[in-house]
Amino acid sequence: MIFSRANIVTFSTSVAIQACGLITGILTARLLGPTARGEFATVMLWPMILSNLGLLGFNWALAREVGMDGGKEADWVCAAVVSGFAASLLFLAVGFLFVPYLLPADRQYLVSLTRACLLLIPLDVVNQILLAVDHGRMRWRRYNFMRASFFVFYAILICAIWAERKTTVASFVWVFLIAHLIAVLIRLGMQAGSFLTGKLRIAECVQLLRSGLPFFWATASNLLTLQLDKVLVIALMNTQAAGIYAVAVAFGNAQSSLGEALGITSFAVLSNEKSADSQGKILSETFRQATLSSAGFGLLLAAIVPFLIQPLFGAEFSEAARPAVILTFAAALTTSSSILNQGLRGAGRPYPGIASQLLGTGVLALAAVLLLPRFGLMGMAWAVVLSGFCQLLVLVIAAAAMFRVSLSSFWPFGTRDIRVFLQNVMALRIRYSRSPA
Repeated sequence: MIFSRANIVTFSTSVAIQACGLITGILTARLLGPTARGEFATVMLWPMILSNLGLLGFNWALAREVGMDGGKEADWVCAAVVSGFAASLLFLAVGFLFVPYLLPADRQYLVSLTRACLLLIPLDVVNQILLAVDHGRMRWRRYNFMRASFFVFYAILICAIWAERKTTVASFVWVFLIAHLIAVLIRLGMQAGSFLTGKLRIAECVQLLRSGLPFFWATASNLLTLQLDKVLVIALMNTQAAGIYAVAVAFGNAQSSLGEALGITSFAVLSNEKSADSQGKILSETFRQATLSSAGFGLLLAAIVPFLIQPLFGAEFSEAARPAVILTFAAALTTSSSILNQGLRGAGRPYPGIASQLLGTGVLALAAVLLLPRFGLMGMAWAVVLSGFCQLLVLVIAAAAMFRVSLSSFWPFGTRDIRVFLQNVMALRIRYSRSPA
């Protein structure tokens, strides 16, 4: 399953995106330093959270609708873009009003820049909705091209900042927004035919809103789980600590390419699969092989991270090495959870993901309260690990119950799975090393 062409192409794109992220992360850290990097993280946090909430689940609902009824793709696109853009303006207004209350008291000087960054909300909402069309139709080549476009443009613009030595936080914010605008314009151009032929119907807007609400709550719980550690670090620690933690998180998430790629394809495949037995088999096999890959890569990454932080990001970020190692193990758990969560969403069952993430958030908050004051960033990293383990446990139990399969179906470390995995790797190497002739 994980060696299908769709997964390989999507995984390759995710790796390319990670490479762009590494370039931008290194340049941002080196040009800004820990304190200004922490200010940049502070400015970006709430606009990014609100942009994801502003989708109201329209992207997931749209992907499922066009997957099941491709003949009405143009109509669904018109309904989703109009509905999403209207919702994004509402969230922009809410964010504009509440930003002063969301930022720490000692960082009120960042209010104006954070408000400007709220322009991200309509840009990102339209981006994600247009991307969802090709996701649902499983047009993997175009989907991956569009998915990578923002990150490529952002990397190019960050390199331009590096060449010009314009190292203000504001310049990084505006470059981020410009890269999103370019990506939106490209995606609008590629979907121009839908806007010319599609018909906007209120009934379809209402249908998307109704279908999207469960995914909205799933997105909200996911954001709460993924962003709570950053919210707590920014709220309770100084900007220097926030900048160091941002670097640790970047390295800890280096293996997210696998979970992202398999989550994307699992959602689409299970959306188009009607048999519950087939859905359970697809999900369990994908989970086993992906968890085996993620665990191996996580061990390798944890071993080399301490030797890479200082040469890549600079001596000022050396304190990020130890938290980054712990966050690498947390990312291995997150990778496996993401595959199950996205697969269950694709099967139309988002609620187990919500339950697991709410539990994980509670565990994260409690562990952070106990560990952060005493152990600092290391305490926060261990809190993330505990949260990830709890989420994974709940999702495995829920998936086994829903698809009526044994819990052992999700255990990834049997000798048979290792043998099959290695056979697939060898087959893949042989297949792609053959001459085109």
